[in-house]
Amino acid sequence: MDLPELQRNWDTLAKQDPMWAIMTEPSRHGGAWDVAEFFASGQAHVAEALAAVERATGSVPTGRALDFGCGLGRLTEALGDRFDEVDGVDIAPSMIEGARSHSRHAGRVRYHVNERDDLALFEDATFDLVLSIIVLQHMENRFAEQYLREFVRVLRPGGVAVFTVPSHPALTPRGIVFALVPNGLLNRYRRRRYGYGGVIELHGLRRKRVEEVLTTAGATLAAVEPEPMLGNDWHSFRYVAVRAS
Repeated sequence: MDLPELQRNWDTLAKQDPMWAIMTEPSRHGGAWDVAEFFASGQAHVAEALAAVERATGSVPTGRALDFGCGLGRLTEALGDRFDEVDGVDIAPSMIEGARSHSRHAGRVRYHVNERDDLALFEDATFDLVLSIIVLQHMENRFAEQYLREFVRVLRPGGVAVFTVPSHPALTPRGIVFALVPNGLLNRYRRRRYGYGGVIELHGLRRKRVEEVLTTAGATLAAVEPEPMLGNDWHSFRYVAVRAS
């Protein structure tokens, strides 16, 4: 799936059921997410991510943060409570429109549509923190790897990137299906099951490859922790990487 198709899918999902597309809990399908509860989950996930940063590095930055794949601003708004400046980027214009409508940090939190396979809208060494949770898994690895390089580029020396990405399916019945069935076939099933025009692909990026990309880009891997959001069907990790000084 190329970036224009990825954008069309997520723009469609944002118009039909944006909160469920971001947090796909079965009981929340069909617009059943409570807005306050949805954004409270972002507060909890940001707190977990920053706690991981503190465990790995001994401190937590408070300057400027980037939320990559921000969606409706679930994490971006939570970052806005802790950082001086925050930027959220997403490929789907409808997601960004929704994020702006929910924003409560006028002036300090900014939202941007990013249709490119890079982060060229930001200069080198711009951010103290880059955060991306349950985003990179929804794109082909060639794009995920390019964005990882961009995370390192836009970090200031000593800045931290925190992101999640699954490595590979587990040996469970559903995990074996993910390993053997192409995304195209799974997408047709998802369209029939959920009745949406857009689909959510799921890709794994091997832990060894993640480490190689980060090291080559100029970052040091400070921590790797299991990440449970995909349940028992995937081996998934949260990474904390620090840009070299």
